[in-house]
Parts: sequence; C-alpha cells; structure tokens
Amino acid sequence: MNRGTWEMIAAMAICGTIGLTVLLSGQSQIDAIFYRCLFGAAVLTGVVVWKGYLRSHLTGSVMLFAALGGMALLANWYFLFSSYRNTSVGIATTVYNTQPLMMIAFGVFLFKEKVTGSVLCWAGVSLVGLLFISKALAGGDFELTSSYILGIIEALLAAFLYAIAAIIARKLKSTPPALIAFVQLIIGTMVLFPFADLAVITSPRFDSATIAMVLLGVVHTGLMYVLLYGAIQKIEAWRVASISFLYPAIAIVLDAAFLHVQLGASQWAGILLVLTGAAGINLRWTFTVPTIHYRRS
Repeated sequence: MNRGTWEMIAAMAICGTIGLTVLLSGQSQIDAIFYRCLFGAAVLTGVVVWKGYLRSHLTGSVMLFAALGGMALLANWYFLFSSYRNTSVGIATTVYNTQPLMMIAFGVFLFKEKVTGSVLCWAGVSLVGLLFISKALAGGDFELTSSYILGIIEALLAAFLYAIAAIIARKLKSTPPALIAFVQLIIGTMVLFPFADLAVITSPRFDSATIAMVLLGVVHTGLMYVLLYGAIQKIEAWRVASISFLYPAIAIVLDAAFLHVQLGASQWAGILLVLTGAAGINLRWTFTVPTIHYRRS
C-alpha cells in the first residue's frame, strides 16, 4: 500500500507539470499531441510486449472501442493544450477537473445510475466555482477578453471529451489499461503523422523544445501511465481520488511560480469551490441535516 501511495503521488506530480511542459515546448497543439503519442507509444510498446498483452488481450472489439476512445482523447488533448495558451495552466486545469460532474450526467442518462442529494449539492458547489473562474461573477475585477472565455470553453470541451473516452473505456473493463493506452497512442501517432512537423525526429536538436517533447511523451505519458495504473491496483479507490487533487494544485502553484500568472480573489475563490465540489463527489462526502426534536412542556 505504501508503494502504491507513492506511485500515485508521483503520477499526479507528473500530471501537474504537463501544462508547463507543453508551453515550454513552443509547439503547436498538433505537434505536441503527435510527439506525446509517438514517444508515449514507444514506452508502452515495451510494457505490453513484456506483459504479453498483445497475444492475450488484443481482439477486434478491443481495437474498435480503443480507437473510438482514442479519437476522443486526441481531441481532448487538443482543446486542453489550446486552453493552456488562452487562459493559464492553473485555470485550465481547474476547469478541466469538472470531469466528475460530466461523468455523473452520463451515468444518469446513459446508465440510469442513482445520484444522491449530496452529490448534487457538491456538483452545485463546483458549478458556482466555475462561474467565478469564468469571471461571470467577478464584479469587474478583471478585464474580460474573448481569448479567456474561449479558453474556459475549450477546457470544458476537453473535460467533456475525456468523459466520453472514460465511458467508452467502461466497455473494456477486462482489458489491461496499459494496452488500451498503447492502442490509442499508436492510432494517434498514425492519424497525426501527415499533419505533424517532423523536425524533432528528422533534424534533432538538443534544445528546450526537443527536451520538452521527449519529456511529454516518455515521462508525462508512458511513465505516468505505468505509475498510475500500478497505484490503482494497489490502493483503495478513495485514496486514489484524494491524491488526485494534487494535479490541479501543483498546476496552479507552477502557474504562479514560473509563469507569473496573477490571480484575483474571485478566481482563487472559484478554484477553491471547484476543487471542494470535486472532492465532495469523489470522496463521497455527505451533507447531514441536524434533526430538531420538539419537546412539549
């Protein structure tokens, strides 16, 4: 359990630096996603071959559903990376963590799952936080720009696409997650190959852009998947959920430390509300209403 806890912490720490790495690479969304797929697939190839997943689990249905989920994941990365540039890494990551709200909606309408009143209350907390972050209730504290609004919309769309990919993954419960990710990254590499700038591999240069691209694929995709899936197999689900909140927290700290992003009071309040609501949903916090007993004298 201790090993799994540290693996989860390491995975979330890596996730928290994805946005900064993308921005430091200086690459377009298409190129950043292509090299994430290319180098990530190279790492996961070793994992699936070593585990023998290609022979034991790869079937036509797995390929089909993994491909559908992979296309949603590619679009998810595209809009998330674009959101980093239009808002900030911390804001985009926080809005992106409204995924649990969308998963609740999918569960109700597609799988007829029951939702408790507590879950709806925490969802409302996150939605109020989202309004603060998007400046709808900022009260004129910040200059409202079309780029900022676009970035918020892109982060929401990225979260929606991730939720779709997660729903598709439910069809592949018996398939090792590393194999699903491997198929998706291979497909992503093939789809984006005609549109990508291949200078990183055809004319390699030891500069910050190349280093960032290699890190994004090898560390932020390949290694992160191995750590994340290893942790999920070792520790309880509630512990996984609680540690996952390191992701947006680290992204926000890096925003302030390295990118010098200045956040106002209403945005900090929105971030806190979004994370609190998401925590309430994932950790199953319940609202308790005190009972008042009336005693007749």
